[in-house]
Amino acid sequence: MKWYVQWLYPGLKIKRWLFLFSIGLMTLVFGATMLMNYQIFGILEEEIFMLAYQMTGNYSYTALVLFGIFLSIVGILMMMIGVRKLVKRFIALVVPDDQNRVSRQVLGRIELAKGPHIVALGGGHGLSMLLRGLKNKTSNLTAIVTVADDGGSSGRLREEMDIIAPGDLRNCLVAMADKESVLEQLFQYRFGGNGELAGHSLGNLFLAALIKEFGNPENALEAASKVLKIRGKVIPSTTEEVRLVGKMSDGSVVEGESEIAAYPADIVSLSAIPENPIAVGDALEAIKQADMIILGPGSLYTSIMPNLLVPELLQAIRESSAPCVYICNVMTQPGETTGYTVGDHLEALKKVTGDGVIGYVLANKQPVSEKIQEQYARAGSYPVKIDEGKVEKLGAFLITADLLGVEAGAVHDQNVLAGKLMAIQNLLHASISSDSLKAYLKGIRE
Repeated sequence: MKWYVQWLYPGLKIKRWLFLFSIGLMTLVFGATMLMNYQIFGILEEEIFMLAYQMTGNYSYTALVLFGIFLSIVGILMMMIGVRKLVKRFIALVVPDDQNRVSRQVLGRIELAKGPHIVALGGGHGLSMLLRGLKNKTSNLTAIVTVADDGGSSGRLREEMDIIAPGDLRNCLVAMADKESVLEQLFQYRFGGNGELAGHSLGNLFLAALIKEFGNPENALEAASKVLKIRGKVIPSTTEEVRLVGKMSDGSVVEGESEIAAYPADIVSLSAIPENPIAVGDALEAIKQADMIILGPGSLYTSIMPNLLVPELLQAIRESSAPCVYICNVMTQPGETTGYTVGDHLEALKKVTGDGVIGYVLANKQPVSEKIQEQYARAGSYPVKIDEGKVEKLGAFLITADLLGVEAGAVHDQNVLAGKLMAIQNLLHASISSDSLKAYLKGIRE
């Protein structure tokens, strides 16, 4: 039996409103026909004319027109009542507990669908934090995620199953999920003990199974996205098994993301094996349609740069007309950016991107509490110093703002950061002069 016939089963209280809507439609057609003076309902017209003659002593089309208007209004009202009751009944049958929530969700999704197309590139906790904030601003959101991770659960699955690292992809999927749920908590669940599953997260295993089942990461991520009902898309920068190679300040060459981050010397340059990994087509298309491209926040060398080592991705960013914004970390990262200023972060990125790619740098100016600074100092991490002169000398415009929220921790507040980025995006796409734009952006610092 067809699905639409099942809605006519007894007891659903739907047929009555369908009947009312049908009667209203016929009444509207009948009234409109009289207004257009079609000679279809001749007997009724004669009766109306006779009634008008008995009341006024004259034959007049005015009575016919008025009656047609009356019938049309009655028909429209009946149709509106029928549609309203049908919609409420459908919602009551599908979601009996919270009907108001459905209407709020529908309106919310309509508003989010009108949001700008934003592409965020990175990996690790920084990117997932950013996505949690941005998903409440727009559903036209694309995360392009590094797959160069070779440590922990991701590294083990990568080696054992010959797949791309799933860890950062999992974090982004959970971050972009439509709402918090038990399923999301399960995705983040990590097995303990000493067995073969020890250290693995359920989400990593789930993605690994999907990749093997569907044969490629793109289809696997699409399936996982439907399960979690995410807002936007999560796309790997490449489906090749990329391995990072770092040239260190002591002349050593270190292979592997985890090894590079742990090596005691500074990083001089970064490359990838294979040298020219192929980009995912959907990632290139997302960049082409972007209204804003965001790099970071996250580990400079092991989360952000690996995406830029995919030549096609970097070329797409260069050719894009969308503004490219780099979000600088709040704190330096031991083993990667020890002693780096904001300008040093940008300088390292420019060695990979070249000139004219990163147009704006967003940095935090809100002080980190002394207690938290002491905790980070024990690990060799300190607040990143702002050097506006160097940033602008490198060809980018520096925007500073309070980005830590009320708790003033050592990481960005996801909602504050997302709100600031949306304000910047609106200003950059406003029809104002360059000087006025810079004045407005300077005002964001306050």
